[in-house]
Amino acid sequence: MSTIIIEVKAVKPADFHLLKDVLNNYVSVQKTLSEIMTNPRRYMKDLSIATELWYDFNTKTARQSIPAKSNLKLSLHKALILLDALNEFRRQASTIDGEISRCNRFATAIDEQIPTATQLISYK
Repeated sequence: MSTIIIEVKAVKPADFHLLKDVLNNYVSVQKTLSEIMTNPRRYMKDLSIATELWYDFNTKTARQSIPAKSNLKLSLHKALILLDALNEFRRQASTIDGEISRCNRFATAIDEQIPTATQLISYK
């Protein structure tokens, strides 16, 4: 069985910084939930994947020469976590309108490529 890849095109360096902020926010929400809820392992999986994805983005932005635009390829589980993180970030009132529209663009690009349950079961 091959891995399902979700691709987002034309990601700018500023977008990677926004995605790092989105994931940082999501990690803190998941960490808080894991500390106060009765079943902390439920949140630890998402926390782990979000942290790994943040480090992936940090590696891309820490380079001396960052491409003006690049394509972002995510495995299905990372795409789902990023989508959850984007939705959580958009719900917060303190975000700037430009950030919300960029979050909407990424969420739509990811959501359009997520397979349905039936497609996922029959995927080979």
